[in-house]
Amino acid sequence: RENSYYAFGFDIDMKFIYTMVLDTTGKVHYENKLEVREALTPEDAIDRITDIYNKVTAQMKLKKERILGAGISIPGMMDLNTRKIMFAPNLGWTDVDMLESLKERLGIPVYIDNEATCSAICENWLGMCKGIEDFICINIESGIGAGIFMRGMLYRGHSGSAGEVGHIPVDENGPKCKCGNIGCLESIASTNAMVSKYQKLLNNSKNIKSVDYQQCFENMMLQVENGDKKCLDILKEAAISLGKAIGYLINVFNPEQIVLGKKFPRYSKFVLDDIRHVAMKTALEYPAQNCRILPSLFGENSSAMGASIIPIRKLFGY
Repeated sequence: RENSYYAFGFDIDMKFIYTMVLDTTGKVHYENKLEVREALTPEDAIDRITDIYNKVTAQMKLKKERILGAGISIPGMMDLNTRKIMFAPNLGWTDVDMLESLKERLGIPVYIDNEATCSAICENWLGMCKGIEDFICINIESGIGAGIFMRGMLYRGHSGSAGEVGHIPVDENGPKCKCGNIGCLESIASTNAMVSKYQKLLNNSKNIKSVDYQQCFENMMLQVENGDKKCLDILKEAAISLGKAIGYLINVFNPEQIVLGKKFPRYSKFVLDDIRHVAMKTALEYPAQNCRILPSLFGENSSAMGASIIPIRKLFGY
């Protein structure tokens, strides 16, 4: 351990900050999820990350020269050149520049990237997509985003916003999305959308004011596991929209594999067949037959893990 090098990963979500510390072999040395009660401003996020970093380095007795850097995962669009966060609708952030502040506060190299891209890096480095050149990693959490690998390389698009699959319209009569459009995938199939439907169910039946989001999601999952049809229907409706969007992605990108991550593995067994069925029906037969759709082996920690892999990848020249 004396001779190991370490990297930090921080995943900032609406509901939590997830922290991980990996060494260069990919071994996890620290992992923690800090629940966030109120909306984080960029300044709050910088303060929280600095605080966590200082506590963890002290706790692990890490020497600064042994820390390769920190990756920060953000649920939003990045500008490729400036590394500014252009738009993170779920956090309510627009045109945010945190990179320099974080470098200054932490005193180590800092890299900021999109959360689904971070998860795709994790899948490519340690997960289901080792050795696979063309794959898409779709994260289901408060929002929905995708990290895309083509020909073994991260595909980012012209200005860096490739992978915003949460804003594929899947229902013209659907709810209004935070982006301003109607019936986006995210407004129907994200965990936020599912929890909102579950809360309506509760309020209609028992008039209970719901507990917090995480607890609500877990309660809904318990109901599903106990055979509650209405709760299962919420998952199935989301799955049909997701399957449709996946069908479009199969036609456009022709991936070998699509991995569904973050919260998805928690309920995959109830809906994976539906998703596959709808995707196969939506996509053209030839590319659909050549694409596997699988739940990730990682859960909510995949973006934080991928973020911590970024400084390690740099060491290997990626």
